[in-house]
Amino acid sequence: MQKISPLRSSIEAFNKFKALRAGKNTNDEQKTQTNPFGIAFKGTVIQMDVFEKTNNGDNTTSTHGTIKEKLQNASKLLTSTWVGTINKFSSVKNNVIAFGNKIKDNTVATYKKVQEIANTPVELNPFKYSVSRLQTLSTGELRTMLANELQGA
Repeated sequence: MQKISPLRSSIEAFNKFKALRAGKNTNDEQKTQTNPFGIAFKGTVIQMDVFEKTNNGDNTTSTHGTIKEKLQNASKLLTSTWVGTINKFSSVKNNVIAFGNKIKDNTVATYKKVQEIANTPVELNPFKYSVSRLQTLSTGELRTMLANELQGA
């Protein structure tokens, strides 16, 4: 019985993983190459053959039948592309409208804030409420000053 070192076993495990990964990558490449018109939707691939056949006519293999089937498949693919394009334009339109509404709301809020700032009175009297000045005032004057300040708030 041969004794395997931890280093040797980890190298063997790494090589197995590498070979598995390489095989998985080639399988993924083959999948993408075999499905040139596939659309990914939440991880699953949607192909043009998701449409159901509504009429089950006789399955003759004449050239007229195959051309008819090819035209039907092409029309299904064209219809699918058209619906996808409409959905994308609708999504883009909704995103643009939402963005415009957000800009409008932000502009209105900024305008209101600017108007509020513009309507606030600015006083440049730093000694209005100094302790030494307030000590010289009578209680009646202090009471009216306090009432005026409370009305302004």
